[in-house]
Amino acid sequence: MLHASNIGILGISVICLMALLPVSAVHAENAESAPAWMMQSTTKLESELVAQYGEAQRSRLQRGLQQMSEFWRTEDGDAAAFEEFARANFAGDQATLDTMFDRFELLLEKLDGHMHEITREFRNQTDLDRGRVYSFDEIFAAYDPSAHVGDDFFANKLAFTVLLNFPMTTLEQRLAEGGKWTRRQWAEARLVERFAKRIPAEAVQAVGTASAEAEQYIADYNIWMHHLVDAKGVRLFPPKLRLAHPRTGTCVTSSRRITAIHRRASPSSASFSR
Repeated sequence: MLHASNIGILGISVICLMALLPVSAVHAENAESAPAWMMQSTTKLESELVAQYGEAQRSRLQRGLQQMSEFWRTEDGDAAAFEEFARANFAGDQATLDTMFDRFELLLEKLDGHMHEITREFRNQTDLDRGRVYSFDEIFAAYDPSAHVGDDFFANKLAFTVLLNFPMTTLEQRLAEGGKWTRRQWAEARLVERFAKRIPAEAVQAVGTASAEAEQYIADYNIWMHHLVDAKGVRLFPPKLRLAHPRTGTCVTSSRRITAIHRRASPSSASFSR
């Protein structure tokens, strides 16, 4: 059976490994698992939508269908669902594309802001000096309210709307060409980057849990001051003197006393000894 800490480490490992993969490698892996009908459907849609919106939209359409197809899974729907979605959600003119971009920019800003606000409030007891931290406080702190957003946006297909209409870029492209991009081009790149990897909600939540546990460990860390010695090996503090975090333990000596003792020792020569 996996313990919570093991799950957290597993989640971090999954996300870190995926983050290290170049976008092209992720695309190649997704392409290998694409449904058998995908090529026929994309070819059909390209001809149909170019006829509807004009030859000028062909390159955008090709790119968007390719991006969407790379992330489409069997559970997202069959060929008919794929084709119906593309017909309904391809922005075939600049006015519609601008409206789509503005809507995503506004609503995702609201979403991210509220998720951040919830996370901040849930972590107040563990992040601030507000008294004892109970086990349920640690559970609140470990909870990531946005963990399921990525999964949800692929499930309701808002992620596919973005992939269909805006260009996905690589790090190499951004480094080589980004200096000449407009603010809008950068915003589009950041928008699509949100959906450049399809990371399971369980892994995202595991990362949040592991991060909260690590921070709590640091917050609870006790510093045994009697191990601090000067250049001559003389201990600067009484035996068994420790500094505990004020939320979880009692500080056994005052900061003034520590400062006074510290001043008697050379800061450059002090060290820790067993």
